Amino acid sequence: MTSDSSDSVVGQLIAGLLGGAVGGALIGLGEVALIVFTSAPPEEYWLVPYAVIAYGSLGLVLAAGGALVRLVAVRAGSAAAGFSAGVAIAVALLLMVVGRYHVIQRVFHEELVTASPAGLGVHAGIVTGGVVIAWLIARLCRLLYSGGRMGGAFATLALLLAGSVGLALATAPTAPAAAAGRKSTASGPNVIFIVLDTLRADALSCYGGKAGQTPALDAFARDGVLFEHAYAQSSWTRPSIASMLTGVYPSVHGAVHKMDMLPERALTLAEVFAAAGYWTAGIVTNINVAPIFNFQQGFGEYHYLEPEFYFWATDSATRLAIYKGLRTARERLGASRMYFYNYYQDAEVVGQAVGKWLEQRPPQPFFLLIHYMDPHDPFFAIPYNGYGIARANTPSPPASRRAEVHDLYLQDVSYLDTHLGRLFDQLRQLKLYDDSVIAIVADHGEEFLEHGGWWHGTTLYEEGVRVPLLIKRAREANSGTRRSEIARTIDVASTMVAAAGMAVPERFMGRDLFGSVAGEPLYAEEDLEGNVLASIRVGNWKLITANPGNPRGLAPVEMYDLGADPAEQTNRAASEPARAASLLEELGRMRARIAEGRALRQRQG
Repeated sequence: MTSDSSDSVVGQLIAGLLGGAVGGALIGLGEVALIVFTSAPPEEYWLVPYAVIAYGSLGLVLAAGGALVRLVAVRAGSAAAGFSAGVAIAVALLLMVVGRYHVIQRVFHEELVTASPAGLGVHAGIVTGGVVIAWLIARLCRLLYSGGRMGGAFATLALLLAGSVGLALATAPTAPAAAAGRKSTASGPNVIFIVLDTLRADALSCYGGKAGQTPALDAFARDGVLFEHAYAQSSWTRPSIASMLTGVYPSVHGAVHKMDMLPERALTLAEVFAAAGYWTAGIVTNINVAPIFNFQQGFGEYHYLEPEFYFWATDSATRLAIYKGLRTARERLGASRMYFYNYYQDAEVVGQAVGKWLEQRPPQPFFLLIHYMDPHDPFFAIPYNGYGIARANTPSPPASRRAEVHDLYLQDVSYLDTHLGRLFDQLRQLKLYDDSVIAIVADHGEEFLEHGGWWHGTTLYEEGVRVPLLIKRAREANSGTRRSEIARTIDVASTMVAAAGMAVPERFMGRDLFGSVAGEPLYAEEDLEGNVLASIRVGNWKLITANPGNPRGLAPVEMYDLGADPAEQTNRAASEPARAASLLEELGRMRARIAEGRALRQRQG
């Protein structure tokens, strides 16, 4: 029987299903190639078999419907035609969906408006490209389909699966380098950098929050120096932490959007300490600072405490568009209970990892980065009982739930504080507390309807960028003091380096908070989910700009007098146009200085 003759209905159906599986697997491998070539090398390659299996299965399902329609409409036909039709259906549909996801994310950074001339043109191009590519691949597959037999199809699918599994096994991660047996050559104090994700300043008792909410952090503040007015340079994790680790603004280091990684040209805090002879280690649990985004750059050892992702995914596989869709569907439709370990590892797990690392007596001096996630959504009831509220499954809770959501947030803050207290106790027991430089800061805050929205990353209001900053130098001479000047999170890197007795690198744009006097306005920037924002503060006056038509609905220019209106409720841009114009000019000058700094650092890198 040849490929042009009439085959049995069953034979055509099976061929169509195999074609769909092969077409889906090809799309999966194509997305894998895109991810691999645009990311830092992952620690494992489970994304390869994951993509082949997941997309192959989805392609099979899509082709099943097409095969049934074809059999009813055409009836007589060949298995070869059924196979190529299955390939075409899977490739066309999946390529359109996956292609659209990556084009919107990578090219337009979620700023493309679908119902616009540009948006309609882009989508028309994606559809046309998907159809043309599917047709070409289907024609090729029909030529390769030998004599109407399905052996070639089975062999192709088996080869794709076996090859991907083999690659995953061959590249399985090895255990991270252990500190035991290593040596440091520096002579300065140990430096411990603790990042607390999504922690608003006013969630701490020492910043005016609920009394007794954070006794461990309050006690630490009495041992160190508290900066009353500290601000992040971005309101979501990746650009903010990248700025803290590099001492430069987000637009300078470049890790700004969801697909961006920390570039090799960036000079990281870990690289600075390593070059000075420190042993460098990181213990983190936020995927935004995972090795796939190159945040391990400069660390002698970097332990990413991976959550238990849904659908058997791993860190690398979560970058696939199909995983994003599956997770969204699960959380929107089928997640009645939720647990922290599906999103991150909590303070207890992080604390255990840090404790074990410290008990191994790492070489001293060391630079240690610790990143806790607990204040980040989902907000869980403590003790854990499976109840939580997440941005993913409840993107816009009604205003009537504000008190409930905020209470869950504070429960998680209190839980984190308890485990920080245990860390401080262990550091004292190991005789590491007094003689170490310890800096504690949050990467950003969180919204609770202060300006009509929830969560973080889409505004630059005070609730999103004002953060706690506590620093204790070795044998702190000014313990218990409070500093009222403006501090920036890009200043933390320079401050820690100086506190260790080292020269601050010229490439850092931040200042030593205990040394030089502030010399430029407070600046922040954001480019997330279609919201392109910048803010500048001079004295008590703060100006925020937003791109027209932004999804959040923010005004193009807002101006606030934080002295009289600390909650930023009265926009003074229209009533005081001269002042607004002056601040816009200052913002332009600031952007020019930052652009000049970016160009310089790119040449240096």
